[in-house]
Amino acid sequence: MNLAGLDFDNIPEFSVPMRFFLAAPVFALISALIIAFAGESLWLTRWHPATLALTHAMVLGIISMIMCGAILQLLPVLAGKSLPHVKLISTLTLVMMSLGTLSLITAFLASMFGFNQDLFFVVAGVSFTLGLGGFIGAILWLIRQRSQASVSINTMRLGFIAMLVVGIIASLLLADYLFASQFNITKKLTDNHASWGLIGWISLVIMGVSFQVLPMFHVAPAFPLWCSRFLPGFLFIVLLTHTLVTLGMTQLALINIPAWQMTQSICTMLLKLGLMVYAITAIHCLSRRKRKINDVSVTCWFMALCCLFLCCAISLVMNVMMNTMTGAESLLLSLGWSPLTLASVFIYGWIVSVIMAMIIKIIPFLAYLHLQRQCGFHMQAFSLLPNMHELLSKSRMQYLLYSHVFSLFSLSLTLYNPANYWLLSLAIMGQFGYLLFLMISVSGRYRDRAKAIDEALLLP
Repeated sequence: MNLAGLDFDNIPEFSVPMRFFLAAPVFALISALIIAFAGESLWLTRWHPATLALTHAMVLGIISMIMCGAILQLLPVLAGKSLPHVKLISTLTLVMMSLGTLSLITAFLASMFGFNQDLFFVVAGVSFTLGLGGFIGAILWLIRQRSQASVSINTMRLGFIAMLVVGIIASLLLADYLFASQFNITKKLTDNHASWGLIGWISLVIMGVSFQVLPMFHVAPAFPLWCSRFLPGFLFIVLLTHTLVTLGMTQLALINIPAWQMTQSICTMLLKLGLMVYAITAIHCLSRRKRKINDVSVTCWFMALCCLFLCCAISLVMNVMMNTMTGAESLLLSLGWSPLTLASVFIYGWIVSVIMAMIIKIIPFLAYLHLQRQCGFHMQAFSLLPNMHELLSKSRMQYLLYSHVFSLFSLSLTLYNPANYWLLSLAIMGQFGYLLFLMISVSGRYRDRAKAIDEALLLP
């Protein structure tokens, strides 16, 4: 493990990130219940209320929740700075994010029963503004100065800014809904909302973390400078250009002008090509790692990067076919390929696979690190220090990998035939139920060892 250049002096308590990690499986179980409740209709269109509820439960309740917990732990290590009153800020963020996500899920599902959605949307908007918006704003203030040394921090900063853009677009869409379209914001902006969330916020932060985590945990070579220093900025600029072009086309009635349509198509293609370049580069770095051992985390990374590459490549082929062949859209739909299919694989195959890869490394490492710091220089206390595989065994990691692969397989079956939705629901329950069990087990082992070390420190 390569820990050179990292600062572990300002890390928060073990409980600070763990609360976020423990909340994520709960929202995964809620997601599984939504799949079971909605049934086959969930997969008919991305505009179905249950589909929107499921998407936001996954992206906000699972993915963003784990990302916020990881950021609270990684930021002091990478930047040497920690949020003031981190315990209070993290608690408020967790409560507001949980309330906001539950309110948003309820708002989408309420329309299926004819209930009024307005109150739930307002509660969700206020909660995310105070919780996630305040959290991101505080992080951006903390790392406001550009770092010449850390490409990870610079890339993550772009991801945090992207999250603010996600919030701004969401606010515009919410205002458009609440005030009966007086703002003339069309559904075209929802594509930008999704792009800024999945590519800008989540993928850019993952990229920033990977620039540090892959060399640190897996002794892989550093990413080439052109990738770590320039590719994230390129993706951010292309995303921004795409959004401005979309706004121009919708607000200035330029939607039928070929030059604007061409610019929008070029931006879309550049985003996909940029992500494909990152995927190939990351796979190349991982394949050149010094420790060529069977590792569940590495397997998850390879799965994630392959899914990212395939999603972008297939999407590019689909775009070319639809622009050059008549009837191509009907052909692709008959084969089971649609934007909803690709989005599902992008979220679960790329993003959730990375989450699995990082969570099984980060949690035992954090527990070990905090116990090591607790020991100080007391030799008797050091004898009680467990290794990381005692905290989370390789066999349990392997079972988690199997459960994730089965969930991906179930997702593929469901996308091909929505009647298999029940299998996907059970698979997600099994995977994240087991993940929750592992987290609770590691936390329990951590508390037991911490208590034993405290007792050893009292001895002369």
